[in-house]
Amino acid sequence: MSAPVGAMLRSRKRNANAVLSTERFRSHVALLAERLKRPLDEVIKEASEGMHEIATVQHPAFAMMFDHGLGPMHTRAWTIDVDQEGLRKLKRLNQEHSLVFLPTHRSYADAFILTRALREAGMPRNHILGGNNVGFFPLGTIIRRSGGVLVRRSFQDDEVYKFVVREYLGYLAAQGHNLEWYMEGGRSRTGKLRPPKYGLLRYLVDAVESGVADDMLLVPVAITYDQLHEVGVMAAEEAGAQKAKEGLRWLADYARMQQKWIGTAYVRFGETLSLKEGLGRADAEGGRWTVEKIAFEVFSRINRVTPVTAPALVTLALLGVGDRGLTLGEVHRSVLPLHAYAEQRGLPTATLDVLKTENGLGDVLAALAKSGVVRRYAKGVEPVYGINPGQHLVAAFYRNSAIHWFVNRAITELAWSMELDTPADDPLPAAWERSFALRDLLKFDFFFSDRETFRDEIKAEMRLLDPRFRARAADRGTRHDTLLEAPFLVAHRALTAFIEAYYVVADRLAAHPVDAPVDKAAFLAECVNVGRQYLMQRRLQSPECISKELFGNAILLASNRNLLKPGDDKLAARRAAFAQELTALVAAVGAIDALDQQRMPARLGAAA
Repeated sequence: MSAPVGAMLRSRKRNANAVLSTERFRSHVALLAERLKRPLDEVIKEASEGMHEIATVQHPAFAMMFDHGLGPMHTRAWTIDVDQEGLRKLKRLNQEHSLVFLPTHRSYADAFILTRALREAGMPRNHILGGNNVGFFPLGTIIRRSGGVLVRRSFQDDEVYKFVVREYLGYLAAQGHNLEWYMEGGRSRTGKLRPPKYGLLRYLVDAVESGVADDMLLVPVAITYDQLHEVGVMAAEEAGAQKAKEGLRWLADYARMQQKWIGTAYVRFGETLSLKEGLGRADAEGGRWTVEKIAFEVFSRINRVTPVTAPALVTLALLGVGDRGLTLGEVHRSVLPLHAYAEQRGLPTATLDVLKTENGLGDVLAALAKSGVVRRYAKGVEPVYGINPGQHLVAAFYRNSAIHWFVNRAITELAWSMELDTPADDPLPAAWERSFALRDLLKFDFFFSDRETFRDEIKAEMRLLDPRFRARAADRGTRHDTLLEAPFLVAHRALTAFIEAYYVVADRLAAHPVDAPVDKAAFLAECVNVGRQYLMQRRLQSPECISKELFGNAILLASNRNLLKPGDDKLAARRAAFAQELTALVAAVGAIDALDQQRMPARLGAAA
């Protein structure tokens, strides 16, 4: 369902005025002025300025500049692999429904890649909502006149501007336009999905519930890359470096960086979700689905179609061996069980067959070595490979694109290993509870199923780990064999960085005066600095744990557990318990790491 051509060709000023002149706007701005206790004329003037600032138009000439000028500048680094069947289905749905595309955000190229895929499929142009940090001339001029809506990066406390954005989004929805924005709120610096931002989705819900717009279909979109040129810069920012300000020089540097081909970009579409249907659903307790639940469902559907790439599996394998260098054969024998696991579970994959041979794996390693992620040392008897010093955050970015597929397996290993020495004859009940505790601990970094589904998932992982786990659980002497005989162990590869980052936050909270408020910005900086110290002292093992995003999610968890607000001695005890919980988990992933190192020579030799 596309918007009328006349509406698309109007000027930005006329489009802004069209919204300002509606009866809905006039009545709602009066209510806003009354609520804010401000003069109506003053609020109208401020709202008008905001509306003219964000209004957009779809002009063919500027759309051409976006598609054929800016587009190649941002997309030439990749071969683009698109889910064509998914596109055909969306094109059919779009004949009756407006679509809201909600892609992952990994690169500045995301919008250009998706725009190209939709254009080549003959679909209408999206109105893309993004940040005004790219509003500088000429980029901002082209974007605003080719359907882009550039809004301020932060306007949480600006009630008038929030009102303006909500009304304009509702206007676009009412006109039947397809929309697009990034619910993560910015590019992921870790390679995995960030917690969603709910503001724009709330505005869209308001438009549907108030009758301004009909039902719209939410379209989960996964955009995954073999490699990214900009990931090194993002990793440095994640470790504490200042983010470069966007401008002409930045654009020139970015364009120059993108000239070199670096792999494939994969575009996959998840199952659509009717917004009206979502709002009418009930959760497991019978309550109505909230905006948060709808966003969670969208992100879960994104995860379900995100493919496992060859670089993701290779970096997952290499990040699990510390500083040890591996021969090509050893890397191959480490990757093959991960590949077999992906096949066994029927995971969506992208060109993983290349890993079945050493020659194919060598090509993947060569590509990672060419970009500086992997170090290849060839001056000895035979070449050996490892993560380049200083490149662990970059390697983790590629691993994390597929890490959600391995988290339940990692939780299963941790829960099982932490109950190996229990005095009870049957450690399984405690292991299940441990799994739920880990699910609760990691809920701000990963999107888990509901409790009953999660329980079934963990049981399935346990059967994959060892089909005889129930019989072995009753025999204390054979419990360790479950882990010793497993084709691979993944907990230390997948979760060490997360648990160590959480440990740093818990450690610093335990040291923070209970009667003093926590300044989140200062506390985050303290975690970065202390984390670096602990890493140098080898109190931490994972360089990629020094991550503002991981620390930030750990702070969200601490807030969720009511550990941030000033309190008394009871708060001190709860913070100490939090630190003890993370200390035990750091030791647990370390034990699995040691167990894997212990079994590695025998495993690699046997595989040979």
